[in-house]
Amino acid sequence: MVLPGPTKGLRIGLFGGSFHPAHSGHYHVASTAMKRLQLDWVWWIVARGNPLKTGHGDFDKRFASAKAMAHEPRMIVTDIERQMGLTYTYQTLSTIVSAAPQADFVWLMGADNMVGFHLWGQWQQIAQLMPIAIIARPGVGPGARNSPFARRFAASRIPEAAAKTLPGRTPPAWVYLNAPLDPASSTAIRESRV
Repeated sequence: MVLPGPTKGLRIGLFGGSFHPAHSGHYHVASTAMKRLQLDWVWWIVARGNPLKTGHGDFDKRFASAKAMAHEPRMIVTDIERQMGLTYTYQTLSTIVSAAPQADFVWLMGADNMVGFHLWGQWQQIAQLMPIAIIARPGVGPGARNSPFARRFAASRIPEAAAKTLPGRTPPAWVYLNAPLDPASSTAIRESRV
């Protein structure tokens, strides 16, 4: 496994997804996190597959769509999960953390994923592995903040005003970032192409 970029002493957001296809909402999540958490890099990890979804789409097309969308110089799109032959987020993240122990990693996800996060394999271990930043997404109301994840880790939530301190915090630690909402959705894009 080759890490996609430098790590030592850096603050790196890990942003995984199917990206089927990647869209402006994904870019919005990544760029909001980069600014508000003062990250050095954001790695877009294109999922090899998603155990909770069927019809992942062609990997190379998904990878290309992510490359087209991640147009900031400090955003890297990586196929590291495919290189490692892994499917579950916890396995992927723990392998990356082991390979780069001197980096401050943060898991990034949109609030739409927070709602079903408790359905992911080893979701509580992900929260124990690295800090998590949740970025507001359209259509996800206050219910997200009452999700099983939010309830289970309520005591670990930090105030939004302290977001820049999230990288380097001992997990579990998480923040909910309110931001202007981008309405783009992979599902809507796929449906419009039918």
